[in-house]
Amino acid sequence: MSYVVARELTKYFNLSDPWVVRKITGRKKQILTAVDGVSFSIKKGETYALVGESGSGKSTIAQMVSGLLRPSMGSVLIDGHDFHNNNIDGSSLRNMRQRIQMVFQSPYASLNPRWKVGDIILEPIRSFQLIADRQEQQKRVAELLDQVGLSPRDINKYPHEFSGGQRQRISIARALASQPEIIICDEPTSALDVSVQAQVLNLLKELQHEFLLTYLFISHDLAVISTMANTIGVLKNGQLVEEARGPVLLKNPKHDYTKMLLSSAPDIGSIKT
Repeated sequence: MSYVVARELTKYFNLSDPWVVRKITGRKKQILTAVDGVSFSIKKGETYALVGESGSGKSTIAQMVSGLLRPSMGSVLIDGHDFHNNNIDGSSLRNMRQRIQMVFQSPYASLNPRWKVGDIILEPIRSFQLIADRQEQQKRVAELLDQVGLSPRDINKYPHEFSGGQRQRISIARALASQPEIIICDEPTSALDVSVQAQVLNLLKELQHEFLLTYLFISHDLAVISTMANTIGVLKNGQLVEEARGPVLLKNPKHDYTKMLLSSAPDIGSIKT
């Protein structure tokens, strides 16, 4: 049974001038269709990867699945519950938000430079009221740092004291802090060197195995996706043009756009995990 189900996800953005300007100039409404009827599902403990060029709609889908953005049409079901149901009560919505976390593209922009690492990781623990005792909070932060390959002694350091790969590990620790079941990885390694990419991807796979995490993995890089995905969906202009299990799609693509992406990614297999 699928744990995450996206049904006919569609997102429009109104780029029109104000009504008064349109009335004077005679310009028509400008509606951008960022995502157009995309459906997919993810089994619990697996990784579904969305691949496509910049502007294909990948990050917009990630934001709709995470609840940060409401679909214009369609729905997102998490374990059978509609994330965007207008009738969902506050407690249920809070519970669903706790179960889904994101790891963003830039480890430099996603961490508050004025906060110490301990406070960054502790924020979701406090927000979801998971641990009240201060000593237990600090113990949990130290445990999370250890899980992502950092030292508990790093609690009192600031983000600028770490490398890009280490900062992304902090971001992953923060995502784990709320004890999520789903993590959306939005280009999590694109800002990192290839050698560091492999380390972060290995960490994500180890954590997935240990905690039975479900991943929605967003990337333009087929070399990265080839090491992570159980199933791959290919996006073009907001539409899902092809979907298959990872090895099948990489060896025998059907759609011309998928073939083009593969032909432009000769380094598949270069990331050793």
